[in-house]
Amino acid sequence: MSIKTGYKTRWLMDEAVSTTLLDSSGNGLNATTSSALDSSFDNRGSARKVSGTSQGIYRTGVLSSYANFTISTMYKLSSINTASNTYTNAILGMTTGSANGIFIAISPNREISFYYYNGSAHLVSGSGIILNSNEWVHLSLTASNGVYRIYLNGVPIHTITTSHNVGLNFSTCYVNGSYNSVTYIYGSYDDIIIWESTLTDKEAFDVYKYYFKENRLLFQSNNNTYALEYKDVFEPLAMTSFTTPSSYQISSSGDYSSDYACWKAFDGKNATYADSWITISGAPLGWIQVNFGTSKVYNQLSFTTRNHTDSNTTAPKEFKILGSFDGVSWTELALIQNQTGWKQNETRVFEFNNSVGFQYYRVEITVANSTSYSAIGELIFGYKGLALVNIPSKSARNFSQYGATTLTNLNLAINKTNYVLQDIDSNTLTTKQLDKKPLGIIFN
Repeated sequence: MSIKTGYKTRWLMDEAVSTTLLDSSGNGLNATTSSALDSSFDNRGSARKVSGTSQGIYRTGVLSSYANFTISTMYKLSSINTASNTYTNAILGMTTGSANGIFIAISPNREISFYYYNGSAHLVSGSGIILNSNEWVHLSLTASNGVYRIYLNGVPIHTITTSHNVGLNFSTCYVNGSYNSVTYIYGSYDDIIIWESTLTDKEAFDVYKYYFKENRLLFQSNNNTYALEYKDVFEPLAMTSFTTPSSYQISSSGDYSSDYACWKAFDGKNATYADSWITISGAPLGWIQVNFGTSKVYNQLSFTTRNHTDSNTTAPKEFKILGSFDGVSWTELALIQNQTGWKQNETRVFEFNNSVGFQYYRVEITVANSTSYSAIGELIFGYKGLALVNIPSKSARNFSQYGATTLTNLNLAINKTNYVLQDIDSNTLTTKQLDKKPLGIIFN
């Protein structure tokens, strides 16, 4: 198992000079620490131990954007000062250095939580998962346009959505906007890595498995061998007009004006209030749709509000997600209700049951939060689910490449089968998705 390359910085803890942790990525982002040396995970070198309220690890200006990032580390909880406050429980996260931030936190009862400050209040959201003391675990924090997720040993355990500037500075402790300030959570860190991208569930699990020994498995039924493939992807369109790129067509029930045309909800950006679709003035109910030009199986929608202060009223309260083969007859896939308290440039992800490939997908606003008009900043359809992969043989190579390391997400429907075609002469593997199961498959 390998770690995803292209990380922004990596502090191995072994490569340290006094209070400086050297960046092994080559990007020169050395960190500063006042922590003490400790034995690393599996005794493979040195770790850093935070054993006092003023100790920590930090680095300013790690990221160029806080929209998408991933932080991972090996972590061992030692002890907790029960006199701690909400904002002294942070152990891993990002901050602006002037109040705002988001962190993984450990509560006095050892619950893994989110701690975040949004400019007005210190807030905590607990995962319900208790962390054992004196046990090495792998923790990851991911950010995806306002959606934050905590992973414990490669498995997602808690997700929140909060839209505010969380900053570009990394720190393991935080008080009232000051990084490396005070912590009442004492523990050790080994191999901190930061990516300026959001790792997928599989990539996060692969990082965890880099540190821990793994077993792999395939499935067998009726003399056939199978692997499970998990996907959690979104497919942004990056439209520049109603029909560009030419594979897609965007239409709506009506646009406020050409400045807020419906294709702007699929343009892949939401930098300003102009990067949005707005319904006809005085008509807050309406629909927007995309013709993908071919059938697509989607079962999740990323919905981002307009980048404007009026998002709490212009974002819809209720809407339907519809699918169609011809753009005439529609099938209701989901009814999303009671969506209130929207924030500016906020992203919410909605999952729905669907295993059918539709060419057209529509979002129809049925209840509005405003009487004037409704607005949408960005829409992205995606797919989340399992695919069954038919493997030609139980070879060591196939176990290594296709074998599952854990059985996760088994509550999802398995909607399609892929076939791995193995060329014996060239010793290569290719994967092909077939529309229908063939009467027979012969490898020679």
